[in-house]
Amino acid sequence: MSDPAPRSMFEKLLYVGIATFFLWPFVQLWSIKAIPVFESDAHLRASVALENLMEGALSRPFERSFSSPFEAIPGCEDLGLVGRVEILPHPEFPANVLVRTQVRWGVFPLTKNLSLEYLRARTRP
Repeated sequence: MSDPAPRSMFEKLLYVGIATFFLWPFVQLWSIKAIPVFESDAHLRASVALENLMEGALSRPFERSFSSPFEAIPGCEDLGLVGRVEILPHPEFPANVLVRTQVRWGVFPLTKNLSLEYLRARTRP
């Protein structure tokens, strides 16, 4: 019995493309800090700004619903970094709310986004 033909370059690239497509969503906020893929510090500054927005949103009094427009983040004007905070009622659990923060920067076809979500619960007295 003869050995099967070796994989062609096209097959190898196809397998790498499929693996990348399914594994890419698992690249999370911590990996931006732990594994600097990009040479600039834009992603690190954006991740720090995102965490600061989340801390600010969690320090607010409990609200059932809140949505802010995208606003410039102080100290990051050189990147054009804008951020927003959304607080939405959870669709299934009435005592919980979703707190979502998002930062974005860049120009239209090359816009980059980072988002972070937190499930906040309120115990009823």
